[in-house]
Amino acid sequence: MSENLASQDLVGFAVEPITDCPHIPAYKIIEKGPDLYHKPCQSCGDTKENWQCLHCKSVYCSRYCQGHMKQHIQDVPEHSVCISYSDLSVWCYKCDNYITHNDLEPIKRILYVSKFGQEPYQ
Repeated sequence: MSENLASQDLVGFAVEPITDCPHIPAYKIIEKGPDLYHKPCQSCGDTKENWQCLHCKSVYCSRYCQGHMKQHIQDVPEHSVCISYSDLSVWCYKCDNYITHNDLEPIKRILYVSKFGQEPYQ
């Protein structure tokens, strides 16, 4: 394999979250708790890479595990926004994109404190 071809395989891409998701207002706030991010998938019990639905607060595993969050969204299409326990990213299935918005900061802060035991750095 040529050096040029090998370097092309390593090229990644940037994901730019959207800031104008119209589905953000439909979410519910999550409760504080020290082990919040350890909640298992409600379908299979996995705890490795879970997401929480911000509409009903249900916890399901990612598409890279058994895909129960994606199944939840297909079963309940009015639920579309969820947050990752792994990296605190927020995904909207209707917009098919990561989202960022100031209204999501309280939720991210709660999960950050639950995961790391301290407030995030400003």
